Amino acid sequence: MKHKYFPKAIVGITILIMLALLPLQGNCQENEWNTWTSIEVSKQIAKKLDFSLSPEIRFTDQFEVDEYFIEAGLEYRLFDFLKVGGKYRYLVNERETKSTEYFNRVAFDLKGNYEIKRFDFQLRTRYTNYNELDTDNDSKDNYLRYRLKLDYDLPKSKITPNVGIEFFHQLKDQEIDKVRYTIGAEYKINKHHKVGLDYLVQDYLKDDYRKNIIALEYKISF
Repeated sequence: MKHKYFPKAIVGITILIMLALLPLQGNCQENEWNTWTSIEVSKQIAKKLDFSLSPEIRFTDQFEVDEYFIEAGLEYRLFDFLKVGGKYRYLVNERETKSTEYFNRVAFDLKGNYEIKRFDFQLRTRYTNYNELDTDNDSKDNYLRYRLKLDYDLPKSKITPNVGIEFFHQLKDQEIDKVRYTIGAEYKINKHHKVGLDYLVQDYLKDDYRKNIIALEYKISF
């Protein structure tokens, strides 16, 4: 039997978090543009258990390769509204002023969702051992990330628009040092194939700096 109260609490808590932390956004003076491209292949390998594999390449504003990686993950559905998961990433980070860097990264997720008519509220809490998802500095501190995402199921359409906001909580100094805003859409080509296009804005709250990102993703599921 589906729990009546916990999923609704997900919606309430995430909205409160978003409203409480919105004043942290500052006026950024420096801007940069990047492009992210990725392919995600996912498959159900057991009841309630999914495996995914995703290579990704990221480019600078001059459309030069900035970093690239391959990521593998597992996700298990505990309940209809709650999932847990883990990811491993092997990352190659190109540097102009020093040698190329190689990293092994891990992340652990707790994801909840709740549907209200055509709206799908999603709350994800993620622990990472790095400054996810980019490496703008050499910080290897541990982070907790809190993301609220809202999808809308357009009637009689293959397009699903979405908006989201995410906060990066640096655990060493116990502070929010980055906020990411997302707006985009996903197009369902057929049962197994989808393509997504997003515009992301990352505000670096301590550095008076903003990164604008165009992200293109192709999804294949079996």
